[in-house]
Amino acid sequence: MNPLLHIAAYKLRAFVKSAFDLRPAVLIRGLGSMLVFGAFAYGAFRLSFTLTEFILEQTRAGLFLYHQFISMMLFVFFVAVNLGNIIVSYSTLYRSPEVAYLMTKPVPFVQVFLLKFLDNFLYSSGTLFLIGFMVLLGYGTYFRHEWHFFIAVMLVVLVPFMFLSASLAVLVLMAIMKAAGRFGFRTVMGGLFVVYALIIGVFFQYSNPVALVERVQHARLTAETDIAELLPGFLAYLPNQWVADFLHALARGEGARALGSAGILLGAAVAVFLVVIFVAKRFYYRSWMVSLQVQSLALAPYNPHRLHLIDFRRGHGFAPQVEVLLKKELFSFLREPSQWIHFIVMIVLTGLFVISVSNLNLRLRVVDVQILTYLVLFAFGGFMTCSLALRFVFPMIGLEGKQFWVLRGGPVDLRKVYFLKFAIGFVVVLFIAECIAFASNIPFVRFSGRRPLLLWFGVYEAFWISLAVVSMNLGFGAVFANYNEKNPIRAASSQGATLTFLFTLFFLLVHIGIVLLPLVDYFTSLFHFTRFDLTRVVVPGTALAVVSMLVSVFALAVGLRAARRDF
Repeated sequence: MNPLLHIAAYKLRAFVKSAFDLRPAVLIRGLGSMLVFGAFAYGAFRLSFTLTEFILEQTRAGLFLYHQFISMMLFVFFVAVNLGNIIVSYSTLYRSPEVAYLMTKPVPFVQVFLLKFLDNFLYSSGTLFLIGFMVLLGYGTYFRHEWHFFIAVMLVVLVPFMFLSASLAVLVLMAIMKAAGRFGFRTVMGGLFVVYALIIGVFFQYSNPVALVERVQHARLTAETDIAELLPGFLAYLPNQWVADFLHALARGEGARALGSAGILLGAAVAVFLVVIFVAKRFYYRSWMVSLQVQSLALAPYNPHRLHLIDFRRGHGFAPQVEVLLKKELFSFLREPSQWIHFIVMIVLTGLFVISVSNLNLRLRVVDVQILTYLVLFAFGGFMTCSLALRFVFPMIGLEGKQFWVLRGGPVDLRKVYFLKFAIGFVVVLFIAECIAFASNIPFVRFSGRRPLLLWFGVYEAFWISLAVVSMNLGFGAVFANYNEKNPIRAASSQGATLTFLFTLFFLLVHIGIVLLPLVDYFTSLFHFTRFDLTRVVVPGTALAVVSMLVSVFALAVGLRAARRDF
C-alpha cells in the first residue's frame, strides 16, 4: 500500500474516533460548539445579505463598484491566508516531531511533504472556509442564485482560491529556508516583510476605494469611457479579481464570462500546486536540513561573562518575583520563532492599515456612505484586536505545559502569575488598538472640522474592547488549556480558541449595536448642519463600560478557577 495513503487512512480513523466520542461530557461540549458555530454562521450569512442589500439598494453603488469592493476584501483575505500559512507551515513542515519521525522511515520525502501540507491546509483553513462560504451564501441569496451556484462557488472558486494562497505560501517558505542557509533567518524574514508591505501598499495605492467611486461616478456622468477600463491593468492578474469577476458575471447573467474567470482561477491553483510538488521533490529534504541548521545556530553556547539587555542576573527595578516572571514571559515568547514572526506580521499589517486609513480622503457627503465607511473601519479595527488577542493571549496559560506544577509548587501566588499575564497582554493589545482607533477616526475629524468628539470616543471604545477581549482570551484560554500542546499556533487554532474568537466577535457586534444610534445621530447632524447633543453619548458610553467590565470580571474569574483546578 502506498505510504501516503496508509498514513492518511490512519489519520482519518483517528479523526473520526475523536470526533465521534460518545462520552457525555464530550457530547455536551460538541453540542455547545455546534450551537455556537451555527449561530455565528447564521450571523455571517445575515450580515452578508444585509450589507449587499444596503449597498446595492440604499447607496446605489452599482454591481461593478460593489464587486470591486469585494475584490479589495478578497485581496486582504488572500494575503491573510497566505501569511498565516507561511507561519503555520514553518511549524508543521519543519518543526513538527511527526516530520522528524517520518524522515527516519522508508517514506519518500515528497509524500511526507504532501501529508503535512494537506494536514496543515485542512487544519488551518477550516474556520476561514466556513466563514467565507456563509458570506458567499448570504451574497448569493440576495441575487436569488440557484443551489448549483453555491456548489460551484465552493468547488471551483472558494476552495481553489484558498488552496492557491496556501500553495504560494509554501513556495515562499521553501524559498525562505533556502535563502536562510546563506543570509541568515532574521535577514531573510526582514526582507520578506518589506516585500509584502510594498505589495500591499502598491495595491491600495492604485485601488483607493474613494478615488474609485469618484472615477466611476465621473464615467457614468460623462459616458466618455467604459467603467471597466478605470481599473489598473495589473488587477486582471490577481486571484481576488478573478473571483470578483466570476461573481460579477453571474450577477449580470453572463455565464460564459463567469466560467472563464473560474477556469483561470482553477487552472492557476492546479499549476501552482504542480510547481509546489516539483519544488518539494527537489528541495524539501534539503530545506528541512537547513531548518535544523538554523535551529542549531539559535542554540548558541551560554557565555557566563556576557550580560544581555534582558538578563536574570540584572535588575530592572521591579519586585523580585514580578521581575522573574516578566523575564520568563519574554524568553518564552522569543524562544519560539513562530511567535515573534507572527507578531511582526501583525504589527506590519497594523502599520499599513494605520498609514492607509489616516490618509483617507472622505469627499463623499452622503450620510449612509459615511456611516458605512466608519462601521467598516471600526469592525476591521475590532477584528484586528480580537485576532491579536486570540493569537498571543489565548495560548499563554496552556503554553506553560506540564512544568506548570514547578511554578505552582514554589512560593508564588497563582493570582500574581495569572494577572501578570493579563497585564502583559492588555498593554500590548491596548497600544495597538489605540493606534488603530486613532488612525480610523482622524479622517472623519479632519473631514467634519468639529471638535474631536468622535476621536476621543473611539479611543474610549478601544480601551473597553481591549479590556474585554484580553480578559476573554486569557480566561477561556485557561478553561480550554491544552498543556500537552507546545505549538502556540495550533493552540490558537484549536476548537476552544475558535469558540473564544466567536464569543469575542459576538461581543464586538454587541458593541456596534450599542454605538450605532448615537453614531447615526452624529453623522446626520453633521450633514444637516445641526447641533449634536453631547449627552447622547453618555448612556451608550456607560453601557459600554458596564458590559465590558462584567464580561472581563466573569472571564477572568472563570479562567483563574480553571487554572487552580488544573494545577
